[in-house]
Order: sequence, then structure tokens, then C-alpha cells
Amino acid sequence: MGIKVVGISGSHRKDSLNKKLLDFVAEQLPQEVEYEYADFSNVPLFNQDQEEPIPESVKVFKGKVESADIVLFATPEYNGSISGVLKNGIDWLSRPAGQNSLTGKVAGVMGAASGQGGTLKAQLHLREILSHMNVDVPGQPRVMCNFAGEKMKEARLVLEGKELESVENLIKRLIKMANAYKQEPVTV
Repeated sequence: MGIKVVGISGSHRKDSLNKKLLDFVAEQLPQEVEYEYADFSNVPLFNQDQEEPIPESVKVFKGKVESADIVLFATPEYNGSISGVLKNGIDWLSRPAGQNSLTGKVAGVMGAASGQGGTLKAQLHLREILSHMNVDVPGQPRVMCNFAGEKMKEARLVLEGKELESVENLIKRLIKMANAYKQEPVTV
């Protein structure tokens, strides 16, 4: 059985370091793993008054996530937490009530930052949000790419050494978890 990974960036910026991190990780995936990036920049701000009928852009976003075995989040850190756009996307994924697109999924959490912080606080907050939504997120390895702007080569993010090793180990762990879920589906 094939594995599908869907990547979600917590930044909609054109040159987002977190989108570049997802692109780098996608290049590291085994050949038999399918990857799709879920651009949700056209998803409106969540408003329960507008959830029925669900907006078309939200349907498309939810459909991509529902098709995934693994959801890979790359989050920036804004004011010590995840970005508002990422929280908005997650809120839409959990709606309408009883139609949570993330429940029972395996997810990876990582982040890239231009400074030293490496998105630790944002990742911790995102892990807490995802655990509330019944998403299985491995505690290790942690992928925190600090000084990401200095790791650019020809407009691409390139990780080496311990950071590359963390990415490779995260990929292996997520694939192992997803395969286990396929053999014995999680009941919720």
C-alpha cells in the first residue's frame, strides 16, 4: 500500500522558509511515497455563520488532508506560538462539527526560522492543538531549522548534518506509524 504525505505551511509568504522546508523534506521522501502540498491561502477566516454550506476552497483543502496518510506541518513562530493563518486552517479542518479532517491522522511537526529560536514554542503549541484533535504526533525527532536563511542554495533550503539526520529520522518514524495505522486502523 502506498503512503501519501500532505504538507501544510503555517506561512503564506511567497518565499516562506517553512514552505521551503516542506519542499526540502519532500525531496527526501522515498520514491514510493506520494507528496502533495496543500495551499490553503484562499481559505477564508473561520466564521461559524459561513460554514454551511462549506466554502469551496475549504472543501478542496479538507479533501487534500483527508486523502493523506501523513500530514506534515511546517510552522513559523509568531509571538511565541503558531501563525494565525495556520490556526485558521486547522479550525476549518475541524469543521463542521463531527467532520474533523485530521482525526486519526499521523502528523509530523517541524519549523524553520531565520533566527536562533527554531520554532520550539510554536511546535509545542501545535502539538498540543493536534493532540486535542486526536492526531498522533511523535515526540521525537524534532526538526527545528534555525538560521534557515543562511542555509539557502540557489533559492532552495538545504539541510545537512544533524538537521538532515533529524529530517530522515522523522520521515522513517512517520512512515512506520502510517503503515501500522494502515494495518490496524485507529478507531475514534
